[in-house]
Amino acid sequence: MREIDEIAIAGLLHDIGKFGQRADNYKLKDIYKSYDYKYTHAAYSAQILNEMIFNLGSTLSDDAAMHHKPQNDNQWIIASADRMASGFEREKFKKYNEAYDKEDFKKQRLWHLFDENKKFKIDTLNPDNLFPQKDNAITNEYDELWKKFFSDMEKIKKQGNSSIDFFTIDYLLKKYTTFIPSSTSFKAGGYDAVKANISLYEHSKATSIFTAAISKLHKANNLNILNYYRGDKSDIEQKDLLMICGDFFGIQKFIFDSVEAKNASKILRAKSAYVQLLTKAIAFFIVEELRLSYQSIISTSAGKFEILGVNTDEAKDKLKQIQQKLNAFFIEEYFGETGVGICFVPCALADFIVENRYKQSLRKRIDTEVEKVKFKKFDLLHVEPILKSDTFITNETLCPLCHKRKIEDKKRCNTCDKFVQIGEKLTKGGYLIFSYNHGQIKLFEDIHVSFSQEPQIYKDKDIAIFDIGHDDAFKGYAKWELASYVATKEEKEIKTFEELAQSSVKIGKDEQGKRVHGVEALMVLKGDVDSMGIYIKDEKNEVTNSFARFNFFSRMVDYFFSVKASKMMEGRDIYTVFAGGDDIFILGAWDEVIDFAKELREAFVKFASQSPLSLSVGMVMVKSNKPINFVANIAKEALDTAKSMEHKDAISLFGETVKWDDYLDDLGLGEELQLLNNPNTAFLYRLLELIEMSKKVKYNRDVASTIWKSKLNYTFTRNNAKSHEGLLECLFKMIENYPKEAKMVLSEYIYKRRES
Repeated sequence: MREIDEIAIAGLLHDIGKFGQRADNYKLKDIYKSYDYKYTHAAYSAQILNEMIFNLGSTLSDDAAMHHKPQNDNQWIIASADRMASGFEREKFKKYNEAYDKEDFKKQRLWHLFDENKKFKIDTLNPDNLFPQKDNAITNEYDELWKKFFSDMEKIKKQGNSSIDFFTIDYLLKKYTTFIPSSTSFKAGGYDAVKANISLYEHSKATSIFTAAISKLHKANNLNILNYYRGDKSDIEQKDLLMICGDFFGIQKFIFDSVEAKNASKILRAKSAYVQLLTKAIAFFIVEELRLSYQSIISTSAGKFEILGVNTDEAKDKLKQIQQKLNAFFIEEYFGETGVGICFVPCALADFIVENRYKQSLRKRIDTEVEKVKFKKFDLLHVEPILKSDTFITNETLCPLCHKRKIEDKKRCNTCDKFVQIGEKLTKGGYLIFSYNHGQIKLFEDIHVSFSQEPQIYKDKDIAIFDIGHDDAFKGYAKWELASYVATKEEKEIKTFEELAQSSVKIGKDEQGKRVHGVEALMVLKGDVDSMGIYIKDEKNEVTNSFARFNFFSRMVDYFFSVKASKMMEGRDIYTVFAGGDDIFILGAWDEVIDFAKELREAFVKFASQSPLSLSVGMVMVKSNKPINFVANIAKEALDTAKSMEHKDAISLFGETVKWDDYLDDLGLGEELQLLNNPNTAFLYRLLELIEMSKKVKYNRDVASTIWKSKLNYTFTRNNAKSHEGLLECLFKMIENYPKEAKMVLSEYIYKRRES
């Protein structure tokens, strides 16, 4: 185990005592004295770290526990990282320390992400616990949670491989301490010292990230940050650190181009998963090249990664070399259709501890550099790329999936075969292993990935083992929700897009099982969170005003789309192309996608609580044989149209774009339509014509079209529908005031009853 990994894990676990202390069923033994560690929770940390099935050894355990009473260099490194993670300047941290153990914290819940008047339940990280609770706990919720945590810690299959154990421990902390407050709310002498709005996991994670960086600085005899917290001469504006960011570009083109509809279900989700695998592999490679800890990786999601390193000329030179390797890789492998741009931003201690500096200064500098990299892409002005092409390609040897590469000895080219393998293995669950110089699929440079039904250990070669199974049980390894939901047939074979279309509208079949009613079609949905960048940068927004809080916000939004949304799809005929970050792209049986969209929006409103964040969605109905690139483009156009509405929070469906609330509040039109008994098709289409007339009146002031009202009365009389007075009254209100919404509701009704 590398020294930097050891101390990073110690930093990650330094505050585990706060968890143990709050559980009534876990007691502090007499040999651990609070005054030896200054605070009770630190004494608990010492006990836990020495009693766990995975322990750091007595030296590192004490180094982690002594973060409030540091004596040696390692203890000061963790202590300094702890203070940085708290986001306090030195004097403010002293006031925070003076007040800590005075509060009754066992029933204090973590404030909800967006609403300090509501709380997260003290429980595991799972999709059902994302939503706010009204009050603090009535009883101590820590007891049962602690028992489960300690039981899972004992399941860790210790293999002596630091990185595997590290990822597993990190996962368990995330699972059990994400919804635990790092500190409870209190006042000290009239001074608002701290709020219960920082997750214990995010504080611990940030401490570990900073521990790795300060440790590396210490090894290089750079003591500036350490000196600041020791009270010695220092400069908090000195740029000792380096924020490293990576961003995929051309993802949509990479995923959708040259994919035929008949093969799309085999390859689309796999290409999306490949982006996530490659993102993580590149982050791993950078960490190894810069000799950082894996804990230095802040995040990897949605084709983006962030790493905290140290600001040296050597590090920046290596990053430039890695960029050159990435450019060569993507040009050779994917003809430059996609790529990864790396940027690095020097930053100082002040960027993390001076109030509002992280959001208002550092994040803005990061965004600027990321945008610059997007425009540079492969930096073609300074390189001379050579695109290699296969020779002697014929119709018989051209890959039927990508139509770009030559088939060697398989049914498809090696690149497409890799995607098909990934797609097939994802549906079967099991384990995913990242390794050096060993594995089923080479990702980047020496890093490979393998899939297995049982964890395969290759000592000194493995980086991480992830459980990608579809169940919630912990089996001793970190879980990764990579395998987002897709509808499958028997033996977990993925349903084709044609089969998804055929499964739509299950409301009527004859004796032979043939569908009597309803259109067979796909619905494509593309959605994302509105004005995310503006919200993050808003000076009034406290949700993203520190390093730990920003990371908590980002992880929770990603978790909503990557995990919660996938859970909501289960049992439906839906195929996930992508779900993560702050957006989602799915397709499936058209009626089921509409129902899912309504439920997703309802869940997001509940999740976002009092925040101004909203979700816009574009949906388009298509035949299952439409080219997938065409489908992706029209879905994007529909989403763009939805987001063009004032204040956004809109849905685009059946060629109309309206506000979500107006669409959902149909004044009972949907229910009234259900009461019609075998309505005449011509009658329904006549209603659509009247809606178009009303739109001309409402939006174009077309006086001649005001006749629609009398025509509506006549249409009802002619079709013997006068008995449906509730429907007639509802139609009058909807068509006059909300014609677009009326069209959307009526169109759904018609398509569910119209034969293909």
